[in-house]
Amino acid sequence: MKKRPLVITAQRNGQRADVRIEGAIASWDKANAADVRTAIARMQGEGVRDAHVYIDSEGGSVLETKRILAVLRMLPGRITGEGGAMVASAATYLGAKLDDFRVRPDTAYMVHKPSAAVLGNEDELKAELKAIEDITKDYRATYAKKTGKTEDEIEALWSKGDRWYTGTEAVAEGFVDGLVDDDEEEDDDWMDDAAVARIAACGCPNDKLPKARAATHAHNNEEQMDIKAMRALLGMPETATEAEVLARVKAVKEENERRAQAELDQRKAQVKAILDKAVAERKLTEAHRAAFELKFAAAFDATKAEVEALVAAPEMAKETTGAKAEGQPKGRDAWTYAQWAEKDLKGLQAMMASDAQKFTDLYEAHYGVKPVLPKA
Repeated sequence: MKKRPLVITAQRNGQRADVRIEGAIASWDKANAADVRTAIARMQGEGVRDAHVYIDSEGGSVLETKRILAVLRMLPGRITGEGGAMVASAATYLGAKLDDFRVRPDTAYMVHKPSAAVLGNEDELKAELKAIEDITKDYRATYAKKTGKTEDEIEALWSKGDRWYTGTEAVAEGFVDGLVDDDEEEDDDWMDDAAVARIAACGCPNDKLPKARAATHAHNNEEQMDIKAMRALLGMPETATEAEVLARVKAVKEENERRAQAELDQRKAQVKAILDKAVAERKLTEAHRAAFELKFAAAFDATKAEVEALVAAPEMAKETTGAKAEGQPKGRDAWTYAQWAEKDLKGLQAMMASDAQKFTDLYEAHYGVKPVLPKA
């Protein structure tokens, strides 16, 4: 079954922001990240502190999930949430990070060990492995803190693959804080045949699969498209036509997308400048760049602090031996890369051309990765 595209909306409800997250968590920039970020920022400026988040998602990208959480945390108050038909995979991590998260008795709830599809050369695969190890560590600690279990118990729990629960079971296991009160359930949170089929297609076993129930009301596109409310939101006169309102909405959306792309480009430039400086100062090598770019995407401030705290390699002393490119002085066969760099830099540079294999072996022993040598 084709995954649902991610749709996130945010609107003000009195002194609270109501946020809905529905679909597979992926490609948020191509959906409506700018719209939601702008809406949350506007509400924050209006004094809104709290938010309530409705989640109906099969999970998806762990990095996109962290980005969504970061936007929600723009509000300084209490962030609560509730689950709809399904809360699975990365969506459970998002729920566990909220101040209070509740589900329906028959919500399909699933946790499993984070996974990733990787492709690339040896260095890129090592970087990807480190990234997924860090993500798994974060998930394991988050679930342990939420449930009161030990991290070893969480590891044992997901070691055999997907773990499906009903909403009631998820509460009993401690993954969520409780069940949604009947009086709090929204009219449109019913479970239809399509929702049940979608959950089954994600691998939910029959004994955990919710049963379909009839809708209590029909969705009304005209109600969803409240022109009067949109006029007020956009500061337009009551005489504005529907076409004029839609044109304004389109213009605002395009401007928000432009700003979001500018923010993304600026952040990429910041990351590049930080890593370029670290490489120039010998705190990192080019082989480390891809791994740190992933870390910056997940947690910019923490990674920036980590890079700034790195210690540069020792300053390389000036040549004192007079080594020639065509051969290396005798008696230095046991020197390490660091000894060559400190005592005879030009000799080390000459080795790169005269004995590339030895240079590669020394470099790899020192840095843990193979060097990128100039092509002949």
